[in-house]
Amino acid sequence: MSRYKIVGNEKIEMTAEEIATQDAEWQAEKDLKPQKQLEQIRKIRNKKLFETDYLALSDATLTDEMKEYRQRLRNIPQDFTESDYDDLLEKKENVGFKHTVWSKPWV
Repeated sequence: MSRYKIVGNEKIEMTAEEIATQDAEWQAEKDLKPQKQLEQIRKIRNKKLFETDYLALSDATLTDEMKEYRQRLRNIPQDFTESDYDDLLEKKENVGFKHTVWSKPWV
């Protein structure tokens, strides 16, 4: 099956070497996807923990719901596998994430 590239306004058939290079680049990107997703998940988790740090550091007593929420966040990479990463990063239509692990129970 031929592949083509666009050069200027022309459609030119790719060489076998160009196809092999492109395939290698696509595979490398595919191989790095879980690592990139995990980095993004950790950033989200850290941000959400930071947003509730004042609750844990203040004189106020944390409710059990707050403690459970913060513990769920802290457990995030070890409680999920690469197959869960797409679900963890899926966004709602309007704002936020669909996965319940991100939802504050007291809001």
